[in-house]
Amino acid sequence: MHHASEPSEREELKNFRGEAKAAYMRLFGERCKAARGSRDITEVADTIGVHRNTIYNFERGTAAPDAFELEVLAKLYETTTDELLHGRSARPEAGPEMIARSVTAVEQGGFIYVPLFDVRVSAGTGSFNDVEAVTAMRPFDAEFIRRDLGISHNELAMSVIIGTSAEPWLHSRDTVLTDLRDREARTEGLHIVRLDGALLLKKLQRLPDRVLRVSSYNEAYEPFDIKGHEDSDRDFAVIGRVRWGGVTFN
Repeated sequence: MHHASEPSEREELKNFRGEAKAAYMRLFGERCKAARGSRDITEVADTIGVHRNTIYNFERGTAAPDAFELEVLAKLYETTTDELLHGRSARPEAGPEMIARSVTAVEQGGFIYVPLFDVRVSAGTGSFNDVEAVTAMRPFDAEFIRRDLGISHNELAMSVIIGTSAEPWLHSRDTVLTDLRDREARTEGLHIVRLDGALLLKKLQRLPDRVLRVSSYNEAYEPFDIKGHEDSDRDFAVIGRVRWGGVTFN
């Protein structure tokens, strides 16, 4: 058909190419949408320098970026132009073993790799800012972190708990994922706190007169209060809010 000479054949070629183009653009749009993932479409449009409707049109397959826009999209999406155009990857798929250890989470390939720290919650004097304490990078689906949990940043940490203060919900050797930016305890619930050098997994509740009630799920542990006007030299701090827990069956 490339060398068609008769008018009827040219018309057939035109129709064939139109159908092929429509099919290709649909697949291209799907690849663009998948590569964008949970990124806000307005932020993507601002980075590229186009209207947000233009990004929608790319993803619907009704428009195509020019060469410059395609290059910027690929860099923004941490992929390649070849992957967007043809669905071919010029690099091996990333896995947990290929993600460099970091004190913050790393987003790549539709996953968010969260550092697992060798810090025993409720014991020791560990912290979440030492890369030497990171034992692994644990993958989570990016949509789960961004959409289901509503966390838009990468200041996350995983750690193993010990003790029985969170029973019956969590047991020793279970793991928790903590939002390290949520340090004001504005939302009541389970948090990691530091008290006199120890890390504790506790429920926090705000009371009148700047009082913070610290308690445990396990009623065998007595609650105590932290008053806002207490000595500022006291070693107490909210490290972050626990957003997810993984149970280990022994």
